[in-house]
Amino acid sequence: MDEGLRNLVTKAEQGDVDAMVMVGDCYNRGLHTEKNDQEAHRYYKMAADKGHVQANLMVAIDLLNGIGTSKDKKAGTKYLQIAADGGAAFGQYLLASMYKIGETGLFGREQKAMKYFEMAAKQGDAKSQVELADMIMLAKRSKYTMDDMVFWLVCAYLHGNQAEEESNAALQRINHLINNGMPGGKAYVEKVLDNVKRNYQVYLKKPF
Repeated sequence: MDEGLRNLVTKAEQGDVDAMVMVGDCYNRGLHTEKNDQEAHRYYKMAADKGHVQANLMVAIDLLNGIGTSKDKKAGTKYLQIAADGGAAFGQYLLASMYKIGETGLFGREQKAMKYFEMAAKQGDAKSQVELADMIMLAKRSKYTMDDMVFWLVCAYLHGNQAEEESNAALQRINHLINNGMPGGKAYVEKVLDNVKRNYQVYLKKPF
C-alpha cells in the first residue's frame, strides 16, 4: 500500500465518505495495493450505510454475487433498491432486470420492471432503452404506446458505436416494424429520429 492510499484509509476511518469509496475502488481494482474483495466490500458498505448511492450499488453487486462477502439476495436487493431510487442508472437496469425475470417482487413485476428500465433509459442507458421497447411491444396492458416503443428504439439506435450491440438490435427491430406495415413507416421513424436528435440529447449519453 502506497502513502497516498494510506492517507485515504485514514480519512475513511475518520468518516470521510468519498474516501471510503475511493479506498473501496482501490481494493476492488487492485490500485496502489493488492486486490482484496473483502476490504473493498467493507469500505463500500461503510459508505453505503452513510447514504452514498454508488456505494450502495457496489454493495448490492457484492451481496447478490457473493463477492467479498456471503451471498445474500435479500440484503443485496435492499441495497440495489436504494441505489436505483437514488439515481444509479446501472442499479436501475439491474433492478428492472430482476423484476422482469421474476427474481424479486410478487405483484406488479412487469410494471416495476418497465418503471426502472425507463428511469435508466432516461439517463441514456441503451440496454434499458431496448429492454423497455421490447416490454412495451409484448405488454398486454400498460401506459405505454407504440410511439413510446419506437421512441426508445430510436434512442438506442442513435447510441451508435458507444453501444454498438444495442444500436444494432434497435435497428433490427425498427426495420422489422417498418417491413411489417407500421403506420407511417420509414417517414414516421425519420420524424422520430429528428425529434430525438433535437430535443433528447440527454437520452443519448451513456451513463456508465
